Amino acid sequence: MANPQNRWIIGRGLLGGSIESTVGPSFRAAVQWSDPAQAVSDLNDAADRFFASVQGPWEIYWCAGRGVTSTPAAVMQAEGGVFIAFLAHLRSAHSEKLAAGRFFLASSVGGAYAGSTGTPFTEETLVRPLSEYGKVKLLMEEGLQDLVDASGLRALVGRITNLYGPGQDLGKGQGLVSVLVESYVSGRPVSIYVPLDTLRDYIYVDDCAKVVRAGMGRLAETPAGTLIVKIIGAMNAVSIGAVLGEMSRLRRRPVPITVGQGNGSGQALDLRVRSVVWTDLDAHVSTTLPEGLGAVYRSHLAAHMLPR
Repeated sequence: MANPQNRWIIGRGLLGGSIESTVGPSFRAAVQWSDPAQAVSDLNDAADRFFASVQGPWEIYWCAGRGVTSTPAAVMQAEGGVFIAFLAHLRSAHSEKLAAGRFFLASSVGGAYAGSTGTPFTEETLVRPLSEYGKVKLLMEEGLQDLVDASGLRALVGRITNLYGPGQDLGKGQGLVSVLVESYVSGRPVSIYVPLDTLRDYIYVDDCAKVVRAGMGRLAETPAGTLIVKIIGAMNAVSIGAVLGEMSRLRRRPVPITVGQGNGSGQALDLRVRSVVWTDLDAHVSTTLPEGLGAVYRSHLAAHMLPR
């Protein structure tokens, strides 16, 4: 897709920024996310401008959202409401162009399978969210399915494992790897509120973006009205203790941590996964955990260096 005006990446955080680096320049629009009503207005206005310039096939990547497992229910519901309102506007104002497009939605393994049983979880596993975060993510998936069924739109839902990489927003209260590296670089201890044998699948952000790009390309070959759900991860879960051990090995001194007493509700101890959908795309995941940790470490170290 040569015309960058036919591509719109919504949400320019860790994943959105990496996707743009992978797929190329795209349509841009300012959105005031702090005010849900204003965000809806900004998105609808931007959608009108986007579709006014679109010629032929188009792509939208929804990578927006600041919610995490511990986010209050009202905040998560407002975040999900912005997405559902955006879909409603697409359906009411741009229905004639939807069948020519492809839509990516970034969803969550941790949200979908927190209460599920029978690891490793696959796309065929019965979802069972334990937090409002997970419930809202699944409602967003359902809203997208409704739009696909009504319009002929093609869509890819990426249920992503624990995403990490340089530049992760520490203010969101997630991103264990980045939090641990920041603690290591700054010397400030970090509290761990879940058992050290908690298993998570960590995927480096650039690998995730490559899988998304390949999936969106594959989506063009599917019939109109297709929605694909794919787990995107490294398919190699490791414990938090193992991550700490690897960081200590690489940097030759232990990470400063304290074991806190927090609320672990809404989180699973074991989140091993195995995708059974478009499994050949998993070959795009090639960054090892030591390589990824090294990249994040160098990024944080550079951020702490004083200017000359």
